[in-house]
Amino acid sequence: MNILHKIVDAKKIRVENAKKINPLKNIQKIAESLASESSNFYSAIKRFPDEPINLIAEIKRASPSKGLLKDYDITEMADIYVSHGADAISVVTEEDFFVGSTEIFQKVKTRHSRIPVLRKDFIVDEYQIYESKLLKADAILLIACILTVNQCRTFYELSKALGMDVLFEIHDEEDLKKAIYTEADIVGINNRNLNTLQVDLDTTFRLQKIIPPGKLTVSESGISEKSHVRELIKHGIDAILVGTSLILSDNPGKKIKEFKCLV
Repeated sequence: MNILHKIVDAKKIRVENAKKINPLKNIQKIAESLASESSNFYSAIKRFPDEPINLIAEIKRASPSKGLLKDYDITEMADIYVSHGADAISVVTEEDFFVGSTEIFQKVKTRHSRIPVLRKDFIVDEYQIYESKLLKADAILLIACILTVNQCRTFYELSKALGMDVLFEIHDEEDLKKAIYTEADIVGINNRNLNTLQVDLDTTFRLQKIIPPGKLTVSESGISEKSHVRELIKHGIDAILVGTSLILSDNPGKKIKEFKCLV
């Protein structure tokens, strides 16, 4: 069993346990009452011509490929991201392999309510979408390769109905077909193969060429150098999602400024 299957299986167990503690009907009613609160995630990361690339700066504790990253203060890092020009924040809430939590998300969102915050997790059940609304997430991640075509469409429409944007993540041409069917307006191209954990920036360059016009595109994973960002700008990418290279940097604020100053 590869790492992706392990993550998904563990997540399904956690969701079922959560339902026993707080049933779906309970959180569904509350989430629907908040549906009028709409997101500004899309507008925050949309890039216009001759503007710097937009940056989604990520908060995470660990990853399957790197293990524990380093011990750092979540609040301080979020403050650095916001004060140095990040356009949105991504918070990884997956517990077993990324050492995330909804508590970390709440801490960041409560402190920085004016900047869009993306809940990044392995969403496999509508329960997590209602839960995300209760967390006041501005957007959620949907990963095409772990969902059926029908789930992609259903989860996407539910998220939008609740007032949340969706970063619809793809890894290959089959995933792109799901994005097109779903009519996703924000397509995230993950340069990391979730089965092998290998990173290849050419994934973005290859898929960007065949994404239909009118989609907002985000490149994810493996972005650590100014040269990477310059190439992504040349290929028309709207935004980048960067986590590990910021967290491990001696000066994450300076690194954000470097990425943001490139046109």
